[in-house]
Amino acid sequence: MPLSQSVHEQMSQRLQQAREDLLGAVRARTDADEGDAPSIAPGAHTVPGDDRPTAEMISHDEAHLAEHDTNTLHEIDAALGKLANGGAGICESCGCEIPDERLLATPTVRFCIACQDRIEKESGIGRGPTM
Repeated sequence: MPLSQSVHEQMSQRLQQAREDLLGAVRARTDADEGDAPSIAPGAHTVPGDDRPTAEMISHDEAHLAEHDTNTLHEIDAALGKLANGGAGICESCGCEIPDERLLATPTVRFCIACQDRIEKESGIGRGPTM
């Protein structure tokens, strides 16, 4: 059964807003004033006399955040694509419908609860959708 117009609109709105917010956060980390390195650039967190291990840890954290943001953007874009093509709300594993409540709570969700639980147990990671 296709998504109701209301659920479709709510998901679209939330996904678009999440995408805009995330792109704003990415731009804040990657843009810099002229002559300054962006916060994600190597060495951006070192100054004369600075604690090198701390600077390396901050740079590592920035790189990790960038990777997370990239993955989240991919999830959001995939969800928007499924929404546009009529595939939203269908579990990618078993093909069953995903309840509206689950879709509205996590618009990037790809699996029903039973399949998500099984996947997490099999992989031992316990990571669900990021949004």
